[in-house]
Amino acid sequence: MQAHALATWLVVDWSGPVDTLSGQLCDAVEALAQQLAAADLLQRDREALEHDLLLWTDDLRRAHLMANSLAVAEFRSACQDDPDAQEAFASRDEREIALWMLAFRDKIFRDVELHLAFQSKTHGKFWKKHRIQPGLELTRERVRLEQFCHAVAQLYKKSGGGDGVHIELSERRSTAGLMDAMSSFQLTLYVEGPVTALTHFTQSHFTRVTTRVALESALVYHPATGEVETVVKGGAKNHGAMLELFGEHVVQQDLAPERIEPQRYQLNALRDDLQPYEDWSVHGVDRVRLRRARLAPAARSGVSFTVEASPDKDQDDAISIARKALKVEHMFEAEYHLEAATVIVYMRAADGVRAGHFSFNIRASGASTIKNLSLRNQVLARKVLQALMVIDAEDDFASPVSVPREAIAA
Repeated sequence: MQAHALATWLVVDWSGPVDTLSGQLCDAVEALAQQLAAADLLQRDREALEHDLLLWTDDLRRAHLMANSLAVAEFRSACQDDPDAQEAFASRDEREIALWMLAFRDKIFRDVELHLAFQSKTHGKFWKKHRIQPGLELTRERVRLEQFCHAVAQLYKKSGGGDGVHIELSERRSTAGLMDAMSSFQLTLYVEGPVTALTHFTQSHFTRVTTRVALESALVYHPATGEVETVVKGGAKNHGAMLELFGEHVVQQDLAPERIEPQRYQLNALRDDLQPYEDWSVHGVDRVRLRRARLAPAARSGVSFTVEASPDKDQDDAISIARKALKVEHMFEAEYHLEAATVIVYMRAADGVRAGHFSFNIRASGASTIKNLSLRNQVLARKVLQALMVIDAEDDFASPVSVPREAIAA
C-alpha cells in the first residue's frame, strides 16, 4: 500500500494493530474523497488527488475481477518456484491473493490479467486461429515491437485511427521453464482510436469531452504447435494483415498461415430431450435444462426465433416450450436446427451444502462462455455436454493453453 500513488495523501498509522489497519485505511480514503469538495484545496492539488483516487479505485476493481479460481490457479502456476509467494498463498483467500499479487508481483498479475482477458474473447466475433511455423523466436527489442504496433495502427487509419500506440509482451511457460504445449507468447496492442465524445462526471459536475478510446488487439503464439490466435477488428483481411506484420517485424520470417476452423457443437442432439447417455450423477449433477434456445429454419425461407424458460427446474425448459409452440413432438432435421442455447446445470446437495446451479451459453458454431466458469464448473460443463452427445469425449473444446496447469478436481 505504501508504494501506491495514493500513499502520499494518506494519514494512517501503519504501526498499529493489524486487525485495525483495514478500517483505518477505509476511513482515510473516505476522508480524501470528501476533501475533494473542500473550497480551500488548490485546483492543481484537487486534480492530482482525484487522479490518484481514480487509480486506487481502478486497482481495487482489477483485484476484485481477478479474485476467482481461474486467476488464482494461474498465479499459483506462475509462482510455483517462488517460496515467498507460496507462503503468502497458504494463509490467504482468493481476494487476498489477488491483492497480494497486485502489490508484490505486479508483472505476473498483469500477465495473467491479459491472458484471461484474451481467453474471454476466444471463439468470439473478432477471434480467429491459424497455424504457422512452430518454434519461431519472437523479438524482445522494444523498437521492433513498437514498429509492429505502429504498422498495425495503419490498419485503422481509414476509420479515423490516430498515431498513438502501446504494446505489451507477456509469456507463459511450463513448470520446468521450457516451451511446451502450455507455453505461449501474447502481444497485446493498444491503438489510438477515432475521435469520440464522452459524457461523464468530473468532481460531481456533468461534462462532455472528446477523446480517443484505445482500440485493443491481441495475438497469441504457441511455439510448440505453431498455432497463432488473433483478436482484431476489421474482418478477415485485418487478421491476415496482422499476421503478415507479425512475421515482418516480430519473427522476421515470411509466414504461410492456414486457417483453423473452430470445432462445432452438435446442438441438434438437444432438440428432443436432455436425457444423458452417461451417468452424470457421479459428478454431482442432478438435472440439466435449457434456459434459452435459439432455433433457425433449415431452409432459407423461414423465421428464426428464441424461446426462454423459467429458471425453476420443475418447469418446462426452453426446448419443451418450443416443441409445444411448433405443435410437434420432435423437431426433425429438415425443419429447425438448434442454433444456440443457454444450458443450466443443477447440482445435488452434498455434505451439508445446499444444492446450487450454474449456466453457460453455447452456439453451434463452437462459441461458448464455458471459459468464464470456475475451474470445477468448466469440467462439469464439458462432462454434461459429453453425456448429451453434444461433444465427443475426445473433443478438446478447451484448448490446453487456456486451462490452468493445476490439477482440477471435478
